[in-house]
Amino acid sequence: MELDTKISIATGILTAIIFTYASVAIRDTPFVWYQTRLFGLISYFFLFMTVLIGELRVLSKDKSRLKIFRFHKPIAIFSLFLVLVHGFAAVADNYKWGAQLSFSQYLGFSFGDKWLTLLSFGTLAFYLMILVALTSFKRSVRALGYRRWKRIHYLSYLLFAIAFTHAAGLGTDIKHSQISIVIYPLVYASMLIVLSLFLARLAHGAFKLSDQTEINLTAVLFCALVIGAFLFVKVKLMLEDDIQKARFEIENRQKAIGLANNSLEEAIEANARLSE
Repeated sequence: MELDTKISIATGILTAIIFTYASVAIRDTPFVWYQTRLFGLISYFFLFMTVLIGELRVLSKDKSRLKIFRFHKPIAIFSLFLVLVHGFAAVADNYKWGAQLSFSQYLGFSFGDKWLTLLSFGTLAFYLMILVALTSFKRSVRALGYRRWKRIHYLSYLLFAIAFTHAAGLGTDIKHSQISIVIYPLVYASMLIVLSLFLARLAHGAFKLSDQTEINLTAVLFCALVIGAFLFVKVKLMLEDDIQKARFEIENRQKAIGLANNSLEEAIEANARLSE
């Protein structure tokens, strides 16, 4: 086992022990809620870095020049411990979520409503992380064979998609907190980048691109197309929402004008009767 991997495991275990104890100590305070949110965000971006580095290596013709790949496995393993802390803090929480949910609902098989489904997605992503992590060691690769190992690691895309859905659907700091203005675009940008690189990878495999410049241009093209499509849909939805609000406001004003006219007519009629 490489030194980087050993350090990652040791650091992950130490982090998990410290913050697991902290979760229990602060379980009745708002701080356990902050800890849950913090480790949720950190673990998501560590997972993103894991997938990103893996994709960059696949799209690189000269694998040896991608020095950052040495951190791929350590980051992946450490992100697993971060997710573990995130999940344990949520379960230990006696202040917000944990006070309302049973332990069984955290196991990933509760789909009774939208919120439980999104919560279960987070747990299912954790299960997939364990599977991918356990098959990342050289001994596992030899036991499985390269083809089986590669098929299992394709689950990383599904894992990231599920984790994104969990984060975007439940993440307080993505939608409702003061830092949402920063976190929201970062989270969505990460998903668009992974989707773009995945499409570039499919194109690379389908067309057998041999030149690194062609691969890079393909990746940039898909990034532009995916981000452009996302922005188009986002702006379209925003415009439709604004139009709907404008129509609602116009209808309310028309009703108010109608009521005012009726009141004015009644006042005129009353004055006319008094004059008689």
